[in-house]
Amino acid sequence: MYMLSYGEMLENDPQEVRSNEKQAFDIVIDLLEEGAEKGVESPEAKLAITRVTELWQFLIDDLIHPDNALADDLRGSLISIGGWILQEAQRVQHGESEDISGIISVNKLVRDGLK
Repeated sequence: MYMLSYGEMLENDPQEVRSNEKQAFDIVIDLLEEGAEKGVESPEAKLAITRVTELWQFLIDDLIHPDNALADDLRGSLISIGGWILQEAQRVQHGESEDISGIISVNKLVRDGLK
């Protein structure tokens, strides 16, 4: 099965790609907000942390790919943000933190910055 690189998808329809990115963030944010309401030990919170981790691992993998067309400074900033989110998610998974509000806020900021 042939998978298009992110750059190839962006060339085809950049508006659709951005729309899909926003939708992915919306889904993760909704899951995180539900998980925050139910508590970090709830199945909802555990699912949310898993999904936000998957999203950011995917994004980081794309950002480090040589075909990624974003400016180096933006890529670096997004990789740094993703690293922080992955660290915070891991802290929640290991019971070292019970607060996912920062993860929610940062994901909202990134989502809102998509153009």
